[in-house]
Amino acid sequence: MTMEPVIKKTKLEDPSGRLRCQYVIVKKDRQCGMTRRADEQYCSEHLNLLKKNSGSLIHSGVTSTETGGRERIPCPLDPNHTIWKDQLTRHMKKCNKFKMSHANDNEPYYQKDMNSLVETVELSEVIDYKQFLDQTIHILQKWDDTSDIPLKQESNQEMVEKRVNTLTNQKHAIQQSSLIQNMISAKILNTSSSNQDYIEFGCGKAEFSRYLNQVICLTKDHVPHEITYHLIDRASNRMKFDSKFAADTQDLTKQLQMTPNIKRIKIDIKDLKLDTQLDSSHGYVAISKHLCGVATDLTLRCIMNNNLLHQQLDGLCIAMCCRHVCSHKDYINPSYIKSLLPNDITYEQFFTCLTKVCSWATNGRRQGMVGTDTVEITESISMTLEEREALGLAARKIIDLGRLKWVQQNLGKDARLVRYVDKSISLENVALLLNTSD
Repeated sequence: MTMEPVIKKTKLEDPSGRLRCQYVIVKKDRQCGMTRRADEQYCSEHLNLLKKNSGSLIHSGVTSTETGGRERIPCPLDPNHTIWKDQLTRHMKKCNKFKMSHANDNEPYYQKDMNSLVETVELSEVIDYKQFLDQTIHILQKWDDTSDIPLKQESNQEMVEKRVNTLTNQKHAIQQSSLIQNMISAKILNTSSSNQDYIEFGCGKAEFSRYLNQVICLTKDHVPHEITYHLIDRASNRMKFDSKFAADTQDLTKQLQMTPNIKRIKIDIKDLKLDTQLDSSHGYVAISKHLCGVATDLTLRCIMNNNLLHQQLDGLCIAMCCRHVCSHKDYINPSYIKSLLPNDITYEQFFTCLTKVCSWATNGRRQGMVGTDTVEITESISMTLEEREALGLAARKIIDLGRLKWVQQNLGKDARLVRYVDKSISLENVALLLNTSD
């Protein structure tokens, strides 16, 4: 039985006498807090939204007598909200998107587009992937690759006892446990070292780093020392685990000899000049669980572009995901992709299709569907579910192999790909591992 949201009676004005928008945000179960005009029921944002949904106003600047002839247009910085056209210049200076994009301007770790190639690539027109889908499928079907990505689902005993067995939904914990144990088995983690720190790219709430810290505390050969965790994410995450590291460490080691040092940087990886935050006497392990799309390519280029990090890199563990939002402009190894192509399709055209096909590996199957069921891809293309999933896996593997080959050429020849959990745990289950100390 599902509960319907209970909406409180809307208030015409707040305690200060300000006229309040009457729009009810059902998903949040509350009334809009914006101000409305005395002769309107809604604020300008929701008035525009309602008209757009009813078809009486398209989100393109159509004037209306109900708004006094003024135009509402999408904000150029963030089209998710609208602004008055005659206040565009004023809004651009105070828009939250503008403030966020310049929040790091004076920070030593900020260098605009340091790890991105977007500005150095000529802008290309939008590619309609459906025009090149037949060619892409043909290339994937002919692609002769016999290499295997081995399944190495490992289990870290400390995590199993302290966390996995205590949870009802164990999928995330199983993934973290396997990634950590894979790092230990590959000798990427040196828990007895007094100068190895960790950098989590796309850290979110920093859950992965937190449980890595717990495992380090519980490792028998661990010598208590201060560890620094550099937490990198461009979003403002709620319910972060940053404050939990010290409490976990004290609880597990029964001492405060190695209070973790937490350094969180809110920044897009493409602008990250990380060397300014690092100690030349320390080694570093770069980690991430489900580093989304192009962020993996930006991270690899960040490691390469920061000389200190590159020289002091002890290892790498990146669990990749969301290849469908990769970008041909920022992909780390376009030369590998180009080597697979005939002359009748460009790299840009093929890569755009490739990212679309990647999603076929993770779409899953609706209840009751079997692998032999036929699905229509376009009006002229149909195939079985098994065939679609196989093409999706091949597309994903091409992107991952290009990254692997780049890492082997530039960061360490011992890099490898592993499937760190079975697909029943997660369909996004491929990790890139590298130990540079051997």
